[in-house]
Amino acid sequence: MDSMVLVWGVRKSGTREDIKRARFLFMELEQAEAQIIIPSIVVAEFITPIRTSEEQARTVAAMSERFFIAPFDAMDAVLAAELWNAGKSRREMGKPGARVCLRADALIVATAKNHGAKEFFTNDDACFRMAESVMTARRLPNMAPDLFSQ
Repeated sequence: MDSMVLVWGVRKSGTREDIKRARFLFMELEQAEAQIIIPSIVVAEFITPIRTSEEQARTVAAMSERFFIAPFDAMDAVLAAELWNAGKSRREMGKPGARVCLRADALIVATAKNHGAKEFFTNDDACFRMAESVMTARRLPNMAPDLFSQ
């Protein structure tokens, strides 16, 4: 399929409902034969809690076999700066961690957009609003793509 998709999924530490919805999303994407883009910033966040560098390397290798890991580059930095500046007025910047979340969201969305993502999947409201300013943003599905999948 020629459409590209960015997925911001959940680890096994997510809520039971989030894990189920992420599984439904992967089923949907597999059926559509979609190419999945994961920005390298997301990969870094994902592997941070993994204890050893060997396990981190194995995880990245496994992800690379299944997904396109998009590097962050200079053009991504330009778009991320634009998203950051636009995003400041749409978020409560006085809340603890607000700047960090805004920065991470801007880096992730910019990388995805500049590497061809057409759709961005997230259940985070602030990230959703940022992503929809440059591409189609979607929520994780509430149900399996077919009746017999659970």
